[in-house]
Amino acid sequence: MNIVIFKTSVQEKSDLISIKPIMNTLFGEKNWSFAFEDVDKILRVVSSVPCVAAVRQILMDNGFLCEELPYSLDEFKV
Repeated sequence: MNIVIFKTSVQEKSDLISIKPIMNTLFGEKNWSFAFEDVDKILRVVSSVPCVAAVRQILMDNGFLCEELPYSLDEFKV
């Protein structure tokens, strides 16, 4: 499984109306989440296939900015 982290311009849960059905279909309801309390409005996606381009396109098509952030389990000593 791949875990990908994105900084986004999504501000609140109501912004997800347009992207939620697409994300649920592609990744499954429990395989993506937003951290609205984080200043960067972090989107976390768990996927068995590379998904950066698809996620970026989904958000951009719906008017949001999206930037992949570096992430490694090594930094968490896992």
